[in-house]
Amino acid sequence: MTISDHLNAVLGDWRESRGEFPKNIMQGAAWPVPFFGNPATAIVATLGVNPSSGEFTPERRWGEVATPRDWKLRLKNYFKPPNAPHEWFEPWRIGLALLDCSYETGTAAHFDVSYRPTTAMLTNPRTDREEFRRMVERDAAWFFELLLLCPNLRMLLTFGPIVGAQRRTENLFGFVYAAAPAHGFRVIQDEGVWKLWHEPTRRVFLLHDADTPDEKCITCRVVKNLHTHRDELRSRLA
Repeated sequence: MTISDHLNAVLGDWRESRGEFPKNIMQGAAWPVPFFGNPATAIVATLGVNPSSGEFTPERRWGEVATPRDWKLRLKNYFKPPNAPHEWFEPWRIGLALLDCSYETGTAAHFDVSYRPTTAMLTNPRTDREEFRRMVERDAAWFFELLLLCPNLRMLLTFGPIVGAQRRTENLFGFVYAAAPAHGFRVIQDEGVWKLWHEPTRRVFLLHDADTPDEKCITCRVVKNLHTHRDELRSRLA
């Protein structure tokens, strides 16, 4: 399967299953978004829960995406002019530079565990958390499938919270850790480094939580963590 084939399947799933999660879906979101950037060339992938609730505002020009081909090109070229990436990516862009990677050069891409754009996960008081959790648990299969289609991918960087199974808030690293076995991956720790291991293909992906909990601003939390660990992470990518 190619990444293009994967996108065709995601689009079909999106169209068939939209009615399963009606309470949180972002109105005006016409397309699923499993990733931003070019997975085919990425060495590193930053991870998020699902596309930002602010991604489909009119000024972001998604109205120009009229066909599946347009959609695929928009995802692949998201970080290239004349597109203007969402401001949410700025902390990651700064942090990735410490690892000599970037979205713009194609050495990094961003993956979402669920491809469905929704209203804000935590700050919207009307979010149906139980439905949101069911959505993410279901859609994670597409995320894990995508990993195996990326020939150069070696490292996954997580950050931030996700709605928990018991209505509590968990962190995204913990979600990926817990969900991996159901999708054919083993989680192992090797010399203090967490890894996702897919035995049938013998693919290994480093898994690093890029968070500094004692810092307050998001940029500070991501950048301080990646600065602290940059020598180790860069050596793992060498």
